Amino acid sequence: MAAPLIQPYTHQHPSLGQIEGIVRGSDVVQFRGIPFADIPARFRQSVLRTELPKQPFDATQPGPFCPQPTSLPFPPFWSGPIPADHPVLPSTTYDEWNCLNLNVSAPASILASTKPVPVLVYIHGGAFVSGGNGIQVTGREISDPTNLIRRMVARGKPLVVVNINYRLGPFGFLASKELTSFNKSRGEAEGNYGLHDQRTALEWVYKFIAGFGGDPENVTIAGGSAGGASCHWQAIFPGRKFERAILSSGTALALGALPLDRHQKIFDTIADKVGRDVKDVQNLTSDDLIAMSTGAHHPYVDGEWIKSGDFQTHQNVHDIPDLMIGWTTFEEDLTYAVLGSRQPYTDGGMRGVLEDFFSTSGIVSGSDALFQPRVLKAYNLENARTELRAEDLQSCAELAADVIFKIPPILIAKRHEHGKIFVWNLQVTNPHSGWPLGYRKAHHALADLLVFDVAGDLVPPEHREEYDPPVKQLQEDWTDFCYGELKWEEFVAGSEEMGPVYTYENFGRGGRRATLAEAIGEKTLARWREVLEVCT
Repeated sequence: MAAPLIQPYTHQHPSLGQIEGIVRGSDVVQFRGIPFADIPARFRQSVLRTELPKQPFDATQPGPFCPQPTSLPFPPFWSGPIPADHPVLPSTTYDEWNCLNLNVSAPASILASTKPVPVLVYIHGGAFVSGGNGIQVTGREISDPTNLIRRMVARGKPLVVVNINYRLGPFGFLASKELTSFNKSRGEAEGNYGLHDQRTALEWVYKFIAGFGGDPENVTIAGGSAGGASCHWQAIFPGRKFERAILSSGTALALGALPLDRHQKIFDTIADKVGRDVKDVQNLTSDDLIAMSTGAHHPYVDGEWIKSGDFQTHQNVHDIPDLMIGWTTFEEDLTYAVLGSRQPYTDGGMRGVLEDFFSTSGIVSGSDALFQPRVLKAYNLENARTELRAEDLQSCAELAADVIFKIPPILIAKRHEHGKIFVWNLQVTNPHSGWPLGYRKAHHALADLLVFDVAGDLVPPEHREEYDPPVKQLQEDWTDFCYGELKWEEFVAGSEEMGPVYTYENFGRGGRRATLAEAIGEKTLARWREVLEVCT
């Protein structure tokens, strides 16, 4: 009788003790739900855990996520049975106090080896509102690195992969003068609890990953959307515990940090209902706090960790790690969905919606710059101050996607003076039909789905030939970057040309494009130049 494809696995960690996980097939070991920090109280900074709560520790089941709105499900890209070696996982649970946990996946051969390998730490997206380290779509964790690890072991470049949680929404990003005083009185950093949770997770990795076969001196972080923004923020924080960062479909300029007065309005809305003392807000149930905290999902300009909400914060940092930064061709699936959900518009409503979008962007200090006639004309939006026509919605979504997701990587690359920067553009189309707005398009955050490739077996046969080569290329490039061996040329912005940009395309037809224009086309670049001009 053949051995089961999922079996228990006991690991003796030199510092953490005995940990019970699972081995999939015979080659990939996974530990889920390992706590990396404690939360002393709501709106307190998390504290690094240096031991597990009990021995042996059961790491066979997923840990809980941070509480979040249940109305924001991940798109159901695919449907179908899980593979035979995929564990049957319970439904996601949510727990404010136990959400700071992580998953570790490693080749079985590495756990028994004395030679450490590079580490990839993945930070999930979700607009700082939703998500977790094991988001499931029909029973499969979309960031499960099993397939990635197997393919890289076969290639001779094994990786240890870590997926982390952090606090979201008001639990991770609510800020006010009351909370500032609350944190100061306890001698800790002010606000940005979710970002500091990520930093604590990276400290845990640095301290303990060697016991799982990883090299603490060779850590790369990666993430898409808010995960990409998170990686960008971590890259500018002092005392970083990693060497490189991969940003996809998100930067700190997309989910820009907001000043205290913007955050204060949200806190005041809550305080007017329950009381102004911090304890009053702490005593709310998690569901009530979520319901009262619409908009509490942006970092806070605290003056110490985050100096400002615009690009100046990033220009003044000299210890920047090497960056691999990119966007997808159809980021507007997200902006179109958001803008479309806010109809119908009234006279002047178009500008109001766009202002709301751009007010949190870090590429300009004020959104008025993006409403200059030259910019509106480039996007055929000369009538943006009047009633929105039906045919304007797509142009509006394109402008929003360019400003929030596509142009920031170029702006960052143009001004990246410290460390290496490599720029890429994903043009591969999603073969899964469960998300109509993104089907057969290079939609928002698609790179993350491709690099983990957890549903490759569900790709329709007619799309197989176009899908497999770019997935292989993307996985190999990310891994080469983790090894410090990416054979790309650095982006150079010293001329009008700008480049090179590396593309990922169906059938593996992508590759080095000498200039940005060659990668995206002259027409698109002409529009981008109008935006870039008002950003300088």
